Amino acid sequence: KRSSSVVSPGTERMMSCWCFNPGLAMKSLLNQGVRNIILTSGTLSPLDSFAYEMKIPFPIRLENKHVIDSNQLWVGVIKKSPSNITLNSNYKTRDSNQYKSALGSSIVNISRISNTGGLLVFFPSYAALTSSTDYWKFNSFNNNNNSNQTAEETLWDKISNFKQPIIEPKEQGALNMALTDFEEKVTQDTGAVLFAVCRGKVSEGLDFADDNGRAVVVTGLPYPAYKDAKIQLKRAYLNEIANRRGPGSLTGDEWYNQQANRAVNQAVGRIIRHRDDYGAIILLDERFGWEKNMSGLSSWLRPFLKPYDNFGAAALSLTRFFNTIRE
Repeated sequence: KRSSSVVSPGTERMMSCWCFNPGLAMKSLLNQGVRNIILTSGTLSPLDSFAYEMKIPFPIRLENKHVIDSNQLWVGVIKKSPSNITLNSNYKTRDSNQYKSALGSSIVNISRISNTGGLLVFFPSYAALTSSTDYWKFNSFNNNNNSNQTAEETLWDKISNFKQPIIEPKEQGALNMALTDFEEKVTQDTGAVLFAVCRGKVSEGLDFADDNGRAVVVTGLPYPAYKDAKIQLKRAYLNEIANRRGPGSLTGDEWYNQQANRAVNQAVGRIIRHRDDYGAIILLDERFGWEKNMSGLSSWLRPFLKPYDNFGAAALSLTRFFNTIRE
């Protein structure tokens, strides 16, 4: 379609060609006579949809348990903040002061409970990370939105009392400096907390073994950008194929939800890196307790997962876990 708009001299236009069917590449391998294809990763789950997209048969499928024992891992969905505010970072609530205050007070308490070592806190996006941390820096720990309230410690101050905070930068060069800073502060008395983003550089491929990662928090479901052209076209493509082929096909909505689940699995996999390691995985959003989201977690996590309807019960259990494992 011809555009009526005038493009000014020097304006760059980009045309992208996106392949929405990864099965084309896999079939080309088979056509070259490859006898065996082995795909291995900690974040392939759910396997059925992954195999469906590859468009080749996988007669042998294996999901292993973790090498650690049950007493080395704590996994919980915490649905409410210490002030009994529901934790749900959907688009309707994530920008509200009440939600950001509730999330901040939850992280203050988790920072206190985890005590020494490193704490990782993952947000669904850079926008959510910036919005929350900016709010915490300028609002008090007991903020009830009362303009007459006297000045108190900010949420950021309270977090800093228990963990030295570091925020993941977008620039690669700055990230290396931030990680070095984090590793140095982890060894100090209170440890450090690294605020990062799902699908960011910290969440994929980095190793936070032992005291570098004693707990990881995920503050919400990291869905891909809904209005991104590539995401919209991928969903439309899958829906078109599903309408044509019928039951058993992967729909656009199913694929969209699974991208969030896989990003969560990547983030929580930064800790518990060897046989003698231990740590806690804390999911701070009530939606992690929904069946469709629990089933999207890696199979090694699901047997340990426990939902908590109030923060006090979760805090008590988490405290006992750290006290016992450190004895």
